[in-house]
Amino acid sequence: MDISFDSSSARGAFRTSLPGLALRIEGYPSAYSVKDFSVNGLAFSAGNDSFEVDQQFKVDFVLGKKELLTGLDIKVVRDIGKGLMGCIYVDLDKYQEARLDKLVLEVQKRMILLRKKKGAS
Repeated sequence: MDISFDSSSARGAFRTSLPGLALRIEGYPSAYSVKDFSVNGLAFSAGNDSFEVDQQFKVDFVLGKKELLTGLDIKVVRDIGKGLMGCIYVDLDKYQEARLDKLVLEVQKRMILLRKKKGAS
């Protein structure tokens, strides 16, 4: 599994990406590619659809056919450009926060292992 990340903390949280991670938005027929995510928010590719700043949605994170996180509420906070939308999470419950933290931590662990393997070869 290829995993990449941007350890920039300009937005206050470790942002990472997971190839194949998609966002299913309630009421929309297709899934949207997640560019990156953190414990604070995410950026997704809107494709040909248009979204407005301040819109709120209920979403699920999916990887292939597997649901990783479900029932998250997000709010669009900025149109980044080139079809990318920046969002924050809204009113996560303790379970959702813990699952999101775990997902980010697992990606970080895999990145560390990949770096060690590259350094050893």
